[in-house]
Amino acid sequence: MVHSRQRDGWSFELLSIPLSHHRAEETFSHAPQWNSDLHLIHTIAGEGVLHVGRQRYLSTPDVVLAVPIFAHCHWEKTSATAWTMLNVHARLFEADTNPLHEQNLLPIRFEPKDIAGIHDGLARWRADWGSADPGRRAKGASGVLGLVGSYFTQFGHGVRAGGGNQAMSRVRQLLEQRANVAYDAATIARDAGLSVSQLNRRFRASYAQSPKAYWQLHRLDLAQSMLISTPSRVSDISETLGFSDIYYFSRWFRQQSGLSPSRFRLQHRFM
Repeated sequence: MVHSRQRDGWSFELLSIPLSHHRAEETFSHAPQWNSDLHLIHTIAGEGVLHVGRQRYLSTPDVVLAVPIFAHCHWEKTSATAWTMLNVHARLFEADTNPLHEQNLLPIRFEPKDIAGIHDGLARWRADWGSADPGRRAKGASGVLGLVGSYFTQFGHGVRAGGGNQAMSRVRQLLEQRANVAYDAATIARDAGLSVSQLNRRFRASYAQSPKAYWQLHRLDLAQSMLISTPSRVSDISETLGFSDIYYFSRWFRQQSGLSPSRFRLQHRFM
């Protein structure tokens, strides 16, 4: 269930606040993540490492990591201590429906003041968000909204001038809607009122990647989300995403993420 709060024409959606715990003896060096939403990682105890390209960002209890959007990242845990982290997963829109969560508005790593108080607040808001009482859920979402707002105020970069590119936002929506069918540039370009060459050139200028690459990554994002957040069988996920059989899906998933679907599910449960 998604909670949305309107404020001065802006919309905030809190998607989840998962808590992840990895035991002291558990280690991994390549747990991939790709996302188009806002992910704010708060390490409660221990440490993990986020790799973005050749850069390495240590996640410890005194910092927050903002996982960059549209980027190939992977997590590492090599420490012999337990690692507990809490992830604020959300979306934020301007009044003109410009998706602010699709902009890298925060540095990847930053150090808020009173981090212990933030951790306490997140624990309360997570409990409220998990309640069946709508009032408590609203209270939890409002607390997280205030926290995210404070991060933008203290550490945020400016929103790109001119707001969102609505034509390319439309293309992005078309690509996402077709994540469960084969990629068809001609159909997407026609539905967007563009030629294929215009589609490729303008989308790459807006998102620094080709439409097909975005479609592929969004398909992977859907597969990863279903593996993490649902009890669906791998064969059912494969069918939902339009793969002809589970073996083809498994090979494709391993090529994209470096892990089998079942291994990915084990490593990322609650992350």
